[in-house]
Amino acid sequence: METYIKTQTDTQNNISRSRVNYKKASKERRTAAYVEARLDNLEKDWTLFCNTHRQMITEVDAKMLDSSAYMKGNVYESTEEIYIEYKSELKGELSGLQRLIQTPAPSVSGKQSDSSSNIRLPKISIPTFSGKYDEWVTFRDLFDSLIRTNDALDEVQKLHYLKGYLVGEAEQLVRHIPISRDNFEVCWKQLESRYNNKKYLANCVLKRMFGQKTLQGESAGAIKELLDTTNECSHALSNLGVDIKSWDIIVIYVISLKLDPESRKLWEAKTSDSSAELPELANFKEFLEQRFRSLEFLDGKGNSKVTHFTHSNAKNSLHTTESASVTCQYCSEAHKIVNCKGFAKEDVETRREFVQTNKLCFNCLAANHPVFSCRVTTRCRVCHKKHHTLLHTNKSPQSLSENKGKLQEGVTAFNAQTVPDESEKVVSRATKTQSQVLLATALVKVESSAGSNVLRSLLDQGSQASFITEAAVQLLRLKRVPNKCVVSGVGSDKKPSCASNYVVEIKIQSLHDPDCVVNVKAHVLRKLTSFIPDRQVKLQWWSELSQVKLADPSFATPSKIDLLLGAEVYGQIIVDGLFKGPPGTPLAQNTKLGWIISGQVINECRDTRSCHTISVVSNHAKISGDELLKRFWELESEHSQIGKNKVLTEVEKKCEQIFTESVARDETGRYIVKLPFHSNEPQCKNGEFRKIAIRRFMSLEKRLMQDSKLQVEYAKGIREYAELGHMELVPEDERQREDAVYLPHHAVVREDKTTTKVRIVFDASCPGTNGVSLNDDLMVGPTLQPDLRHILMRWRLHPICLVADIVKMYRQVKVTDSDADTFQRLLLA
Repeated sequence: METYIKTQTDTQNNISRSRVNYKKASKERRTAAYVEARLDNLEKDWTLFCNTHRQMITEVDAKMLDSSAYMKGNVYESTEEIYIEYKSELKGELSGLQRLIQTPAPSVSGKQSDSSSNIRLPKISIPTFSGKYDEWVTFRDLFDSLIRTNDALDEVQKLHYLKGYLVGEAEQLVRHIPISRDNFEVCWKQLESRYNNKKYLANCVLKRMFGQKTLQGESAGAIKELLDTTNECSHALSNLGVDIKSWDIIVIYVISLKLDPESRKLWEAKTSDSSAELPELANFKEFLEQRFRSLEFLDGKGNSKVTHFTHSNAKNSLHTTESASVTCQYCSEAHKIVNCKGFAKEDVETRREFVQTNKLCFNCLAANHPVFSCRVTTRCRVCHKKHHTLLHTNKSPQSLSENKGKLQEGVTAFNAQTVPDESEKVVSRATKTQSQVLLATALVKVESSAGSNVLRSLLDQGSQASFITEAAVQLLRLKRVPNKCVVSGVGSDKKPSCASNYVVEIKIQSLHDPDCVVNVKAHVLRKLTSFIPDRQVKLQWWSELSQVKLADPSFATPSKIDLLLGAEVYGQIIVDGLFKGPPGTPLAQNTKLGWIISGQVINECRDTRSCHTISVVSNHAKISGDELLKRFWELESEHSQIGKNKVLTEVEKKCEQIFTESVARDETGRYIVKLPFHSNEPQCKNGEFRKIAIRRFMSLEKRLMQDSKLQVEYAKGIREYAELGHMELVPEDERQREDAVYLPHHAVVREDKTTTKVRIVFDASCPGTNGVSLNDDLMVGPTLQPDLRHILMRWRLHPICLVADIVKMYRQVKVTDSDADTFQRLLLA
């Protein structure tokens, strides 16, 4: 009954929420199509509400139902009132819009029509057409409606009007055609043949829709423009005859990438609870509308300034700008001059002269202020004076070549934007490539409702809390608990580096010691760090490593981090045992998770020159196409990696053992298996299920007597079981066995199904008199099917895909006679 009540409450909330959102919609949005869509959704919700109400009335005990809050609160009556009022509002709005559409349009001359109204409407003006494809549809429809089909005008007048509205390329196309009675249709057809190109028009609309700029910060105006452009392009594609009803997931994916990080995080959080279903475009648009309205309320106006943060050489600078677009003053490309490769290739004197000529700031190279009023605290990395490193000069001839070399190193490092996996390091750093530091990593098994998965964790004794990635939370289907906190790192001076809105509780288990289980409370972050280590480490030390069980056998290979274990976990897993190698090699520490490797690694470098690398943090850095492609293939390989690292629990191992030892095949080739019980003496045998089955069957009979159609369908289903040989009569001498488990059964009616509207369900979760059900005594085996994402990915790899259903799939696998006779009995009379 609780499931029914929850369904009814959710449906009632959906209807109420839809009505509130409809009232919030502006008059411009309330078109006939919009109101009809709202009306369709309302009817679907009401149908679901009524069907669930009928099922609850027929299946739930009357006394229990009468005492429930559902009946006492008159939920059905109140929902019906909301439905009637909402439907009346929609019907009234729709009829008004339809009358408005049927009103005849005024003539092009602006004269009053023959209708009974004496109101003088404004004159409709036709815009000029310059030859742009995206303007053709509007011009064509307006001209066709007001002039081309106007019988009051002759062909000469129509051609005169047509040429008067053409400019630019379109005017040149028909310039050679003289004005005469026979040339109007010739001129019109020539324009249609040139510009009525549906393929090109669709390409223009798609380019505009998917080519929208990525938002750099939280802005109500920018989100509103993103929503309006998406709606406009969707309608334009529909007008071109393109069926976009199945495009929801594609449009949502592309447009969500255009959102600012905070808005995208809110959208992912909104849809994370329903990850089993694909989101709909209408829900995404509703989210965008709510988002920009909330930002308008917070900012006090529709279009707020966008704030950008720029990190340079581990020193932060903050500035605000009115526009998200950036143009280089040197090459006019879409990047800042400090990141311009062409500008960096020029000599110092040329760069200084260019900055001085264009009146740029000598310190930050910006164009909106002089150097003496520059607020950027970053200074030259060579001499630490108030000018940019690209503008550094040294007047000493003796050290000119040396400083030039340093400057070139600084320029190369400052403009390095494609250092692999370095763009999101926590701290900007400059190190020599001959030395790197290994951080302690370990593989741990995490149990959840989705099964067991192996995650790669980073052991951080300097962290006061533990953290987990959003991707891992979704993979494990963990329950989030709202808990807002800020995270501060090195150099943050108590200022938050990032924020976490949720916390989850997990149990981690050692791969080497099953008895080692640690409860961890982890805060959820979008990403913890980049790949660790940052590059491949050559293993040229200690033969002892091959003799121990490593916590992370792939510690030397760069890979992602899913879990960060803080100091509270670190202290619980450390045990005796420590290996130290020669200088320049890491140390190995024994833990309950296995041996962890950490410390400095010195690699040989053939180049005698020192090589410097600086990674620059940039919160508004855009992801390149190569990076997106790389992430795509990481997702593709994720399933295979999980499969390799997956470790079965003791229960899952026992399930497989029972299956391996008991599986057989009969003379027809069908498999026969034994039920996987926790113990050899299941407690459910003492539950006196026969009495419960009799009571439930009598309740079922009352229901069937009230619904003759349901009775016929139910009897038909039972007969089908017998005809297919899926059940048989219990012999007379065995019918009084007290240890036999009888499964109560009932009907589930789904009128929306096209094939099986009545389904017979056997309740193996029904507890006996001792409180133990059949399902309680059965073990749950490992998850065998792959992740839904990977199934969808493979589906798209081939041009032709086949799908088929196995008839009565679960009944094709037989159960051993001893188990079926004892634990799968039915009472039918």
